[in-house]
Amino acid sequence: MTSALLLVKISWRNLWRNPRGTLLTALALGLGLALLLISLGLLDGGHEQTIADGVRLGPGHVVIQAKGYQDTSSDELLLPAQVVSTVDGFLQTGAMKQVVRGVSPRLLATGLLSSSANAAGVRIMGVMPPAERAVSLIPQRMIQGTYLNDDKLSGVVIGDELARKLEVKIGSKVVLMTQALQQPGTETKKSGGEEMHSTLLRVSGIFRTGLQAFDANIIQLPLPAAQTLLGVADGQVTQVALLLEREGDALLVARALRKQLTGAPVEVLTWRESLPMLAQILGLDHAFNYVMNAVILAMVGLGILNTILMRVLERRYEFGVCKALGLRPGQLAVVVVGESLALTAISLALGLALGLSVQHYFATSGLDLRLVFRTGLPPALVFDPILYSRLTMNRIVWSVSIVFMMATIISFYPAFKAAQTELPDALKVL
Repeated sequence: MTSALLLVKISWRNLWRNPRGTLLTALALGLGLALLLISLGLLDGGHEQTIADGVRLGPGHVVIQAKGYQDTSSDELLLPAQVVSTVDGFLQTGAMKQVVRGVSPRLLATGLLSSSANAAGVRIMGVMPPAERAVSLIPQRMIQGTYLNDDKLSGVVIGDELARKLEVKIGSKVVLMTQALQQPGTETKKSGGEEMHSTLLRVSGIFRTGLQAFDANIIQLPLPAAQTLLGVADGQVTQVALLLEREGDALLVARALRKQLTGAPVEVLTWRESLPMLAQILGLDHAFNYVMNAVILAMVGLGILNTILMRVLERRYEFGVCKALGLRPGQLAVVVVGESLALTAISLALGLALGLSVQHYFATSGLDLRLVFRTGLPPALVFDPILYSRLTMNRIVWSVSIVFMMATIISFYPAFKAAQTELPDALKVL
């Protein structure tokens, strides 16, 4: 025990024989850990933010819709009013109230929106305004006017790209024309599915999501007005979108709803199933970022190896003297490994201090991507121009453990070289 403590003491003293070099080396290696922590925080925060924005612009964390709608996107596939009532009742139970943040029934269709200046094909979304506020991102992205309310059934909100194309502003009148929906199995051909309906609406709000295709195509109007326009019975909708408190509960909630709706002609999908392209993009992004993190770790490892190996080669005469005084090869190796671990510990402390400081700034103030993409943000991947970092304790522990284990393993080679010091060649002074 005494000899081991002595070797540790020697390792620590050797490390500070050149304090400037030690601190510079530790700072350089600490930067690697800091970059790893910052990249992981931005990666996790970006993915969490993308999922949150994606599901709030799409069908939510969990969606209930008529069987076959995901594959066909047929607007004539509607949920029966009884199913909607069953879902609403089930979600009012105590267990579901704790995990479900918002529920919004939606009626979807296609139509033609025209103004005095132009016309454009649109995707109609009939919604309940109070419920949609808790689920959708659109009410938060209003740039002009106000969002829908139940008192104005003739109101409509549109994207800024669509407003520019139609040359309309707040208060402008537009005409929405669409084909009445006919559910499969009905026999009404002349008065049902082939009948065209139109209604006069007034623009109450204009939104901007950042997605050009979305802002040029989507319109929202109150659900009762949409049901009347499309000839749909009260209570029937295309889908019921659920927003959860935690994204990780999506699969559990979907399973519970599938069990509750057993036998009904419906499909209950998580966001990964209803938005497969978003899930694939995030998967590819995860893989790419892990490759980049592996490159950072490799750079840190090479830095540690280069530093310790150079220290060993420069002190060949010193190790020769130690060996001549009776220090065994294994003890020399312990001294080198001890120096490496001490240097790694200092590097980890500096890296944690620097990395967590920058990460805290990005977590509170965010990274404004408009400073990077001055000509415009990538519309397919980013909904919010400010990216907030999110770094969990598990990520921190994982990063520190990986760097420490890697440094420990890498130090074995310089230690082996030191243990191979041979006399009398090592004592020759050039």
